[in-house]
Amino acid sequence: MKKYLLIYLASFLFFSCNSNNSKSKENITSKNNGFVLQGEIQNFDADTIYLNKIIENSIYKIDSSAVFKNNFTFKGVVNVPERFALTFNKNAAVVVLVIENSTFKIVINANEIQDPIITGSELNLKLNEYKQASKNIFKKISYLFPHFQKARLENDAEKLTAIGNDMKKIENEFTNYSFKFIENNKNSFIAAMVLRDQIKASDIDTLRVKESFKILSDEVKNSPDGLLVKDFLQQ
Repeated sequence: MKKYLLIYLASFLFFSCNSNNSKSKENITSKNNGFVLQGEIQNFDADTIYLNKIIENSIYKIDSSAVFKNNFTFKGVVNVPERFALTFNKNAAVVVLVIENSTFKIVINANEIQDPIITGSELNLKLNEYKQASKNIFKKISYLFPHFQKARLENDAEKLTAIGNDMKKIENEFTNYSFKFIENNKNSFIAAMVLRDQIKASDIDTLRVKESFKILSDEVKNSPDGLLVKDFLQQ
């Protein structure tokens, strides 16, 4: 059962952390065309918002913006779209989003901190599509968990085995959905991000990862997430 709980938790780590190698540490440059992120916070107090680079399992502040009348703005340039994290000086929340060179907006409500509303960004829209579908799959584990607790208290080995098998099916459903998503979005940088997260799974299907990497466009293969997958496959 512990394994399935870890799978459940790992699925949400996708939305809170990303791993990057040294090739992607210096992403913000002085190009002419860049991004403008306009933000709004609702229902919580913060004077300063921080934009953070995510490297391995840590985040590093690279910029800050003062909050004025619940609004904030970040401007800059990225060489390639990547996941970044927003943090707050008076709140422990972490909000992950994709930064791409466009003008877009994020509305962050403290009551729905993991579901910010992002408009004007195709990549964040695509990431949200994947995130919501993944959550719907893992809701099935939330339904099964009370039944698992009851079976454990009753020391019902047969029922525990049955619930374990059901959770394995949910795990497989999530994995199959992820690889199908990659196949259907092979020209999107989000596909590389999803594939990157697959090599962090407890049971890695290396052959499937390899086949999925092959179908990615060259541009996506050479993104920071794509290069990490490439490095993994060459080990």
